[in-house]
Amino acid sequence: MNVEMKSEFPVTDEACKSATGKSLSEWSVELSDHPEFVGKRREAINWLWDQVGRNPTGVWWGTTIWVEHERRIGKLQKDGRIEGYGICSTKTVVAPVDKVLSAVAQKIPNITKIRDGKGIRAKWQTPGCNDETDIDAVFVENAGKTAITLNHNRIQTREEADGLRRFWSECLGEIKNRLES
Repeated sequence: MNVEMKSEFPVTDEACKSATGKSLSEWSVELSDHPEFVGKRREAINWLWDQVGRNPTGVWWGTTIWVEHERRIGKLQKDGRIEGYGICSTKTVVAPVDKVLSAVAQKIPNITKIRDGKGIRAKWQTPGCNDETDIDAVFVENAGKTAITLNHNRIQTREEADGLRRFWSECLGEIKNRLES
């Protein structure tokens, strides 16, 4: 499976204005007028979702508006990069946690830590991208089923974030099908 570097919607002023009523530039000005959001990413994104909608398209745009605002104002982390995008993929598999964790681990090349029966931490390098991203996968077994929650963070572009979301959805689906057959 490959990561297709394609965003769900174009990340342009025109596309944003069509979807939300304001361009990315206009949203950035409005966000700058809210000093209470400084250092409060979650609160700012929740406010944006209230403005643009909490449906899948609204959530996509609200998050995109915030991350692109951070990029516009030059809000960088200690490593010189923006916080970026984060995606979450989940799946429940009817299989023991050790088998599920092992199957997921086989898909991740740069594992930094495995917590037996509990989780995986890793660095990820998407082909064609310069920056490493962070993976934190948590596994919880209950009544013969294992729930997977895979968070992938510090993604620097919307194209990579949407591509990774599709990739992990397909990957976890394939693992589910293989382990349950």
